[in-house]
Amino acid sequence: MGKYDFIKLGNFLYWHDPDSGLSNGVYQVASIPENIEEDSVILIASDTSEAEVFPSELSPTGRSHKEDFLRWKTEREAEGIEFYDHLSKVMDTENDLSVGDMVAFTNDYGVIFGPCEVLAFGNLCNSGRCVYIDSDSYWFPNRPDQLTIMRGAK
Repeated sequence: MGKYDFIKLGNFLYWHDPDSGLSNGVYQVASIPENIEEDSVILIASDTSEAEVFPSELSPTGRSHKEDFLRWKTEREAEGIEFYDHLSKVMDTENDLSVGDMVAFTNDYGVIFGPCEVLAFGNLCNSGRCVYIDSDSYWFPNRPDQLTIMRGAK
């Protein structure tokens, strides 16, 4: 396995902008060379900008909270709360979102975070929140419409 195997066309990755973090954030890989080396140039893009970056400036994810979530989930299950493996078990949808899928999360202000792993689905609440992802707020469910599935990133 190579050092940069996570860099694939279409994947959402986190860019650590060397310009004092000015443009740090989640970007989609738009173009890559056939063989990725330390000095390769990778084209990344967001809805508002593009950048040519080096592979060392990209990372697949931040800190994982999966273990914390699993402990939290076990405690909730002991209280009788149910969790599910597929979004279709919670709501009528054509979205095939499942536990283990990788997603980008877009908050209500348009800021994108991720990639994040889908950890579970809970019962749908009035605000439409039911998707738990591997994030700092693993205990707070997200709305399905806030998530973009990252194909090929599992």
